[in-house]
This record gives sequence, structure tokens and C-alpha cells, in this order.
Amino acid sequence: MIEVGRVGRISSGDHSGKFVKVRELPDDPPSFLVLLAHDRGFRRGYGDYWVEDRASLEQFFAEGSWVVEWLGPRGATAG
Repeated sequence: MIEVGRVGRISSGDHSGKFVKVRELPDDPPSFLVLLAHDRGFRRGYGDYWVEDRASLEQFFAEGSWVVEWLGPRGATAG
């Protein structure tokens, strides 16, 4: 399951070892910003991707073959 607003570490697939956080944008219907970084604080090697809806978000994760270990409570880290 994709956790919105929570930091995770990609344990396998494309970008393995990087950290990811998904932000829901205030569109109607909501779109999403997928943030990637080398560190949990999102200060090093930062990048992002935009997807238009929940189905596109799920497809984005599937295409990267991402297995994500979600860390800590939602919103607990910067990014």
C-alpha cells in the first residue's frame, strides 16, 4: 500500500536505497507529488515526479517495481 505523507525507503526496484515521500496536492481530484532523495531528511540528491491521480500513482510505483519500507509516523520527517 502506498502511504501518502509518510517517508519510506525503497528496498528494491528502480532507485533502490533512496527515500520516497508522496504528497497529495490540493487539486480536484487530487494529484500527487512523489519526492525522492538519498537521505531521509530530503536534503541530498533531491528530485520529484508529478502524477495526475491515484491510479497514476499506483502505476508509477508498479513501473519502478518499488518495494517500500514505510518509516515512522506520517509527517514525522522533512520533505
